[in-house]
Amino acid sequence: MIKFFRKIRQKLLSEGQTGKYLKYAVGEIVLVVIGILIALQINNQNIQKQDDKIEQTYLRSLQNEFKNNLQILDKTISLNNEIINGIDKLSSFFDKKVFDTLSQQTISRYIVQATAEEIYFNPSTGVVTEIISSGNLKLVNNQELKHKLAAFVNKLEFIRHQEEEVLRHRHMVEEMHVQYGNVGRMFSDIGANFEWESRFANTTSFDLFKSKQFENRLFLFSGTSIATNTAFYQPMKDEINAILKIIEKELTD
Repeated sequence: MIKFFRKIRQKLLSEGQTGKYLKYAVGEIVLVVIGILIALQINNQNIQKQDDKIEQTYLRSLQNEFKNNLQILDKTISLNNEIINGIDKLSSFFDKKVFDTLSQQTISRYIVQATAEEIYFNPSTGVVTEIISSGNLKLVNNQELKHKLAAFVNKLEFIRHQEEEVLRHRHMVEEMHVQYGNVGRMFSDIGANFEWESRFANTTSFDLFKSKQFENRLFLFSGTSIATNTAFYQPMKDEINAILKIIEKELTD
């Protein structure tokens, strides 16, 4: 093809047709430019197809990660509700009518329910972190999804701070039980017997419910636990569902 164009140029020059030669030269340049632009367009299309393929792979991985995180969050909320119920039950023991019907076994049961486990939402963030840290967030075409992914890790930090606050109040309730209750008796009541003898074996935890401080501790523990569900976990659940909804729309197959 190049030899063909060269022969045409040489013929025009040899025949003295300079005007035609210039027009031909301009036309040849235009054809070369058009060819380059077509080649660039094809190359850009190939790059875009590759980027779209990578994006779809990421979207699939994100979908799996966030579905798993939703299950983890649901379990965390359920556990937190159990703890709140335990705290509420302990708080009801300050009512004299209820207190008069109490047994040590009942106290032990609900102290364990309220304090035995820590609340901690521990989601998987591997895919989100990899996308952001690698700079591949730019491959996500949906702008709303891009913003939500970028904000997700930061929102987890706010949840961490709230969970630490809940843990602080939980520890205070436990400390009061250590000070005024009978921890060994509690373990015995739930079937976790230890082989040691104590002259305090027959003492109870009833004095806890004669303490205004313990009631206040329970109130703060309950309040922060409820706030964790309503102001942190539920909004995060809504956010995860919103992310999953966008991902579903963006998946092509």
